[in-house]
This record gives sequence, C-alpha cells and structure tokens, in this order.
Amino acid sequence: MSNWDFNKLTKWNIQVLILIFTVILTYGHTLDVPFYLDDFSSIRENYIIYNWQGTLAELWSFSALRIVAYISFALNYQIHQFQVFGYHIVNIVIHFLAGLAILGLLRGLVRSPTLNDILSKEAKLWLPLVVALIFVLHPLQIQGVTYIVQRLASLAALFYLAAMACFIQARLSFNKISRFSWGFACILFILLACFTKQNTITLPIALLCIELIFFHTYQVRIRGIQILIGLGVGFIVFWLMLEQYPAIQKILFDNIPLLQTIDNLTRETNNISRTAYLATQMSVLWIYISLFFWSASSHIDYDNKILMVKGFFSSNENYHFMARLMDSEPIFALIGHLLILGLAIYGLRRFALVSFAILFYYLAHLVESSILPIRDVIFEHRTYLPNLGLAIVCGWLLVVQLPRWLTINKTVTVTVVFLIFLGTTTWLRNQMWRNPVELWRHNVEQSPNKQRGWIILGKHLIIKGKNEQKQGLIEQSIATFKESIAALNKAIIETKNPNGTKSISVTTETAINLVVAHKSLGQYSKALQWINNSLAANINLRPFDQAKFLVNKGNIYFELGRKSPSKAGQYYKQAESAYRQALKVYPQNLKARINLAGILEILKRPQEAIKFYQQVLNINPSNSYVKKNLQRLQSKQ
Repeated sequence: MSNWDFNKLTKWNIQVLILIFTVILTYGHTLDVPFYLDDFSSIRENYIIYNWQGTLAELWSFSALRIVAYISFALNYQIHQFQVFGYHIVNIVIHFLAGLAILGLLRGLVRSPTLNDILSKEAKLWLPLVVALIFVLHPLQIQGVTYIVQRLASLAALFYLAAMACFIQARLSFNKISRFSWGFACILFILLACFTKQNTITLPIALLCIELIFFHTYQVRIRGIQILIGLGVGFIVFWLMLEQYPAIQKILFDNIPLLQTIDNLTRETNNISRTAYLATQMSVLWIYISLFFWSASSHIDYDNKILMVKGFFSSNENYHFMARLMDSEPIFALIGHLLILGLAIYGLRRFALVSFAILFYYLAHLVESSILPIRDVIFEHRTYLPNLGLAIVCGWLLVVQLPRWLTINKTVTVTVVFLIFLGTTTWLRNQMWRNPVELWRHNVEQSPNKQRGWIILGKHLIIKGKNEQKQGLIEQSIATFKESIAALNKAIIETKNPNGTKSISVTTETAINLVVAHKSLGQYSKALQWINNSLAANINLRPFDQAKFLVNKGNIYFELGRKSPSKAGQYYKQAESAYRQALKVYPQNLKARINLAGILEILKRPQEAIKFYQQVLNINPSNSYVKKNLQRLQSKQ
C-alpha cells in the first residue's frame, strides 16, 4: 500500500464511510426479518405502543427504566405501524452509531497520557478503526441488531459508548468551552443510557476506570482498581450472605425498607436464588467468551437445562433452580475468571489497554451475569456491549502485537482476512434470520430439549403452510402442517403419575398453535377439542390468550359455515358469538374485530361491519385488507 493510500484511509471521514459501508453490507438484507420472541409482547401485541397518544406518562408507567427505548418503538409505530423494515432501519443506524462511538472512544484513548508514548504512530491510526470494525462485523452482535426488541441492548450500548467517548474527549480538551461541551454531552448520554436499560448502571464505574487507567500513574491506577474490585466483591458477598440467613434478612428488611426496595429492583424473578444465578453465570460467561472466538454453536434461544447437566442445577422445571456456588464446576469456572482478572491487574503497567478491555468486559456483564436473577439465564444480546472488551483485545493483537512477529504485508493480510471472515459469517447468519423456519430448525438442533424452540418452530411451520396453501401447493402445505404438529407434540411434557396413569403438561402457546394446525388440515373436531379443554382447564388463563382461543373458535365455525351451506346461518352466528366473547375478554384484539366485521357483512349488517373496520384502521392504518373491505362496503352504501 502506498503512503498516499495509507494516509487517505486514516482520515476520520474515510473511516466513517468504511463503517457505513460494512454495516450496510452485513445488515442491509435484514429489512424483511420478521418479529421474533419478545418482539410480539413488547411491540406487536403491546397496546401501549399502538395506542400511544404521545404522552410520556403512558410509557413511563409501562417501563420507566426503559422509557427511551419504548419511545423509539412508539415513534416507529407512528411512522411504519407494524411494517418491520422501519424498525430494522433504526436498529441498523443504532449499530452504525455504536461503531462510530467506539471509533471516537479509541481515537481518544490512544492519545491519553498512558498510551500516547507507548503506541506507535501506525497503531494510533489503525487501532480505532480495526476495533470498531470487529465490533460491528462480529456475528455475536446479531441479536442486538436483527432481533428488533433488542434495540434495548444496542441503544443502551450506544449511549454508554457515546458517554465514554465524550468523557475521554473532555479529559483531552484544553479549551474550557470544548471541555464543558463534551462534559455536558457525557452527562446527557449517561441519563439517556440509564433510562434505556438497567445494565447501564455500571457506566459511572467505567468512566472512573478510564480516569484511573489512562490519566494517572501506575500506583494510583493499581490502588483505584483494587478498591473498585473490593467494593464490588463486598457488595456481592453482602447480598449472598443475606440470602443464606433469611432471619437476618427479615430483620434488616423490616428495619431498613431501602434494602427491601433494592432487593426487589435487583431481581427479575424469585424462582432463582442469587447464589444459584451467580453459580450459573460463572459458566455462562465462559460460553459467551467461547462464542466470541468461535460462534458455530450460536443460536437464538438456549436451553437452560444444558447448565443443569453440568451440575449447576437440580430441577424438574426450567426456572426452579437449586444450586450452590461451591459446587465443583462453578468454582473452577470462577477461578478461571479470577485468574483473568488477576492478569488484567498485573498487566496494568505494560498492557494498560488490554487490562482495561478485560476489566470492561466483566464490568459490562456485571448486572446481567452476577447476582441479579433473570428468568432466562443466557441470551446472546447481553454480550452486545461487553463485546467491546474482546474487540479491543483482538484489535490490539492484530494492530500492536502481530507486526512484531510478521511483516506489515502479512499483518494487513491477516487483518483483512479476519474482518472478511467476520463479515461473511454475520451476513450468512443474518440470511438465516430472514427464514424463521430455518432459524428455528437450527435452534432445535442446538437445543433439542428447549420446549420453546419446538413451539416456535411449529408456529412458523404453520405460517409456511398457510403461504403454501395460498400458492396452491396443497400437498406441500399438508406435509408442512403435519410437520408443525409433530414439532408441537415435542413441546408437550408427559409425566407418569404414581398410580401408573400419564398426564400431560401443555403450554398455552402450544395449545393455540395445535388448534391452528388442526384447523388448517380441516380437523375441526380436534381443534375444537383443544380449544374447549384449554378454556376449561386454565382457570387463570390471561384475557389475551382467552381471546386467541375464542378467535380461533370463531374461525372454525366460519369455515364450517362456508362448507355446510344448509347450516351456514347457525355456524355464522356461533362465529359471531365467539368473536364478541373474544372482544369482551380482551378488547385490544384486532383479529377479533376484523373477523367479526367479515361475519357481520355476511349476515347483511354492513353498518356494524363498517364500524369495526374503522376501529381497526384507527389502530393499524396500514392494514390494506381492512382498507379494501371498508372502501367496498362504503361504496355500496
């Protein structure tokens, strides 16, 4: 590479363009990726989002500590309704801006007093870009970008990284106005981060680490980091000790209400003890680290029982865990983490940047991978922010260390090949996300005992079967529906009773999908049996789910009416009754309104049908099917 080319590529604006190009190249084809998992409960079926009137109070009451992210979802809905491309565009832009924040952060860090004299000119020019590219290209970041609702993770990370970048610029500025401006921006990003996701509570500690490691002498940074780690360990030990002595815990909580409040705020579930969760996370962190360096086993929904097999849990159900930190495997995992942290502290003199990267990795995982119990013990989107630490380590190896062992041409070749490998892997995995059936087939291969994986695979096979029906591929659709029933049957848990009989445990979602699959195959009696049994057996069924069963009941009677002209009137009235019941128990159900309008039109009650179609369009103005039907009815009137 000539000197002219080298200088050209190290300019800020050129590096920004490189970032834009790589992000578009690896994520540009994901605009049609559908909603997955929590996308439905948090966005698609969240009436707070589609009924939002523009006041912050509504969103504040729904999720105060994540209000910034939910404002973005609500605004997305105002513009795009439920068309996924708009949500994906925002997520991709956030991912690019996160890479840009890293570029700014590293360009500042390499000029800090600690690094300025020990890094070569070439390292200072290239290290920020390489780290930023590793971060945005890595396949482990996909869940934070392509999985729509995990904008929570990527947006929080953006504000976190931007705050650090602004802090370092404020520290490097000599001009008072410039320092004040960067400082004000840093505070603003801290506030935005804290109201986007709770894991950003560690941001002040990250800023303190930057101050200690990059702007103070070796003695000060050692003492400061030791104090921070000591305080963190003390906090964890305090809460673990409280859990071991419930009597003392009760006395303290009764007399110091603040402790009870902190306890409630620092757990998502009471079904997992803090000790058990910490023991589990010792292994989970190693899984995260291994996935960063080899992501072949990466998938969307991990099986918690994988950890049970390793001896961390003893349980018959996913979320009722019993574990102790001192079990053999957790303690060995913990020792491994402590050794790495010890090396980070030991290397603070010669390898300050690497030490910071390691400390940052564990700090960024602290909220979700320590003693704050969360129902799902492992999810890849939680690594989005911490992955910066490993990206810095990899960037340092490629830009600082590798040139000491190889020629510059070989170093450039290795770096480019590595980045291309990351980008290609991410592109291919994103391609899988575009096909829900392929994605969930891969998931059940990786976690065959995960009940939820089979349920969702069955659901997407039903959607695929319906599309095949519309295309006239009848035999193919029948095979797909049968495959969906087989997948859903694997999600049914069968247990043997003491008296020799067998009982089954079926989730509500499994039952609903079995209803739809049997209905699609024309097996109406089986479908109605699932509906009636589910409504009768589940006394505490959520109104939302009751409405789903009732809508499907109405759909079955509608189809029976179409196929039995002599009894059509009777069946249509039963369908109308089911849809009205659905709206009674859950008024926000859009399908019930649409289908009820269709039945009313058949029953020659067009004015009522128009009213329900208009109600649907008030919520979802982009529904072309409803628009078409409404215009047809109004033209007749």
